[in-house]
Amino acid sequence: MKYRVMAAVILIWITAFCQSTLLEYLEVFNVRPNILIVLMVIVSLLRGTVESAAMSLLFGLTMDILMGKTLGWYALIFFLVSIPISMINEKLYREKFLVLVTFTFSATIIIETLFFLIMFMFRGYRYLPFLFGTVMVPEAIYNSILILPLFKPVSKAYNLLDSVDRRRNRLST
Repeated sequence: MKYRVMAAVILIWITAFCQSTLLEYLEVFNVRPNILIVLMVIVSLLRGTVESAAMSLLFGLTMDILMGKTLGWYALIFFLVSIPISMINEKLYREKFLVLVTFTFSATIIIETLFFLIMFMFRGYRYLPFLFGTVMVPEAIYNSILILPLFKPVSKAYNLLDSVDRRRNRLST
């Protein structure tokens, strides 16, 4: 269990570092990818409901801290979006290209739309159709492309954690 917690902390630190520094140089059409959404989808596809919801909550809090505007909205949205994905994940062949791209695209659109609707309600932001076409859809496409090289390493890391847990549980009984 402590290996899982350490791996989760390391994954969140690396993701936050990459999101705040390296990915600023990968802007295309003034849109940056959101690696936190990509990893939320990966974890939701690979893990059970409770573990993916907890990790998504932490990814959302990290996003809230990096954005610096509000605390808790992204955490709530990530949490709510990850639960249906993790409930469906056992019925899908997760390594398929279409599954990865579809879930990442739809999760990005849902998360960003809900966040901008919340900002619309509280701050009176009026340009949702403009933002949908110029920010949300390009970011969703960018995230859908970014999930392809990230899925295998994260999947292998979780398989390694599973094998360590199995070995430790076998030795402890």
